[in-house]
Parts: sequence; structure tokens; C-alpha cells
Amino acid sequence: MKSPQRQRGVALLIALLAVALAVILIASLLDRGELAFARARNALRGEQAIAYAEGLEAYASLVLQRDRDENPNLDSFSDVWAIPLPPQQVPGGSISARMSDLNGCFNLNNLVGRQAPVWRKRLRNLLTALELDPSLAGAINDWLDSDANIDAEGGAEDSAYLAQPIPYRAGNRVFAHISELRLVRGIDSAVYARLAPEVCALPTGTTINLNTASTAVLMSLDSRMTAVLAERIRQDRQARWTDVGTALNEAAQQGVEITPADRVGLGVASSYFLARGEITLDGVPFAFSSLLERVGGTVRGGVHVLQRSRGGEDLPAGVLAQAIDAGR
Repeated sequence: MKSPQRQRGVALLIALLAVALAVILIASLLDRGELAFARARNALRGEQAIAYAEGLEAYASLVLQRDRDENPNLDSFSDVWAIPLPPQQVPGGSISARMSDLNGCFNLNNLVGRQAPVWRKRLRNLLTALELDPSLAGAINDWLDSDANIDAEGGAEDSAYLAQPIPYRAGNRVFAHISELRLVRGIDSAVYARLAPEVCALPTGTTINLNTASTAVLMSLDSRMTAVLAERIRQDRQARWTDVGTALNEAAQQGVEITPADRVGLGVASSYFLARGEITLDGVPFAFSSLLERVGGTVRGGVHVLQRSRGGEDLPAGVLAQAIDAGR
């Protein structure tokens, strides 16, 4: 027969075990409750961020329309669209926004079409200005064109890409996003980091706005265009040229005369803008981008959203290139 003292010891152990199980059960319930609360909060904040992003997009459209009404044939960094929206306090956090002129960059998709020879020459000049291998232009051209002929200068077609460890084919179509450049032979993360800030992927047939173009893009207009001449045209981002001839007269006075044939695709107004919204809710950042097209006229005039994206592409080009490398 067990002694009363030993029975009391067993009872104590059972009681402690019951308490431990109860504590574990309560902790599990609390953890599940907190997890469910966090999921609900994150879903709410995500929907809230999207709503704020749509509001910022609508605001950007109004700003662009107002600017078009005030200056119908001229865009520069002194316009209202170029003024960033500083952080604004909103329920749950803050929002801010900024807009960039995509007509100030080199549109890769202009490498196809009737004016392709001019743009291909400009691409080689751009690569030279960025101290990159000009023969990369051949590989980019072959990625875009629909034929199987290999460009004489550094071109690459399906045969080159199918020989890769992970085989794939050339795009043979226009770029949907500049990150596709990382698929082109010869463009590694270092090359992409230098090239990406100067190029964009827009509908074919866009113009370069001489008021908002970067130094490298202006240097692409002619192989003789130096960085000093390009900076004279930019006027420290204060350029407000009213026509192409006046803008290029500065270079002409220094002996760099750009012929009318080489002036195709140049202008002083813009149609494409990238609106970027930075939203912080409960300390969590959200990044949104909208590609906007501003169209004049009465039939389909106004501002149209061509593309929306979230997060990644707002990263600096070098960071994005490393992320693409890591994913390969």
C-alpha cells in the first residue's frame, strides 16, 4: 500500500502537468489570436495603401492636366509636375509622391520602326557616353527585331541564348520593362546599373524632350557632343527651350551641327510620366508606380494609365540588377 506522502507527490505532479498544459494551450490560443490580428491588420493596411496610391495617381493626373492647360507645348523641370509632394500625414501613417519625365530618357522601343537607323546610331553614342561597349547595341537590336539575321556588330539571336545553361530565346518584340535588358547577351549587373537610369520602355515613336533629357541622353544625339556641351543645353536642369532649333543652337555654335535628318524624334514637350508614391503605414513602407500618358485633343485627350506596378522597380538600378542576378 502506497504511503499518503507518496500519493500527495503524484497528485502534485499531475496538478503541475495540468497547469503546464493549460499554460501551453492559452499561449497557443493567444499566439493564434495575435497572428490572426496581424493578418487582418496587414490586409487592412494593404488595402488602405492601394486606396492611397489610387488617390495619388488621380492627383498626378490632375497636376499633368493643369500643366498641359498652362503650357500646352512645353515641359521642363520648372513645371508644377516636377515639384515633389512632401510627406503628408494620413490616418495610419504618411504619404509622399514624385513624378519623373520619361521623355527625358532613351526609349529602347524606338529602335524598331521607320526611324530605327537614327535611334540605333544614338544608342551606340549613348553606350559610348556611359563608357560601355558600343557593340552591345547589336545585341539589343537583335533582341528587338523579328528576323533571324545576326547584327554585324555584337549581335545575338536564338542560337546564342539557346546555348546558355538555362536556354531561352530572343524576345523578338519590344520591351515591356527595362529589366528585360538583363536577358540580353553582354548585359550583366554592372552594365545594367549604368544603363538602366538612362533608358525606358515606352510605346514606339516617342520623342526626347531636350529640356529634361540627362547629360548622357543629350550626348547620344551626336558622337561629337561632349559632356560640357550637353550641360550647356541642360543649363543645370533649368533649361526651358521653346523649340528644338534654339536648344541645339548652343551646340552648333561650338561646331556640333546636328542635321535635320538627325533631329527626328526630338522635342521640348512630354507625353509620358512615371508617378511614384511612397506610403508608410504602421511603419511598413509601400511603393507604387504608375506609367501615365498625357494625350492632347478632344477625342481621347486627358491622362491615361498605361501600367501600374508595386515595389521592386522603384529600387535603384544596381539593387534591382543584383536581385535579378540572385534569382537566376
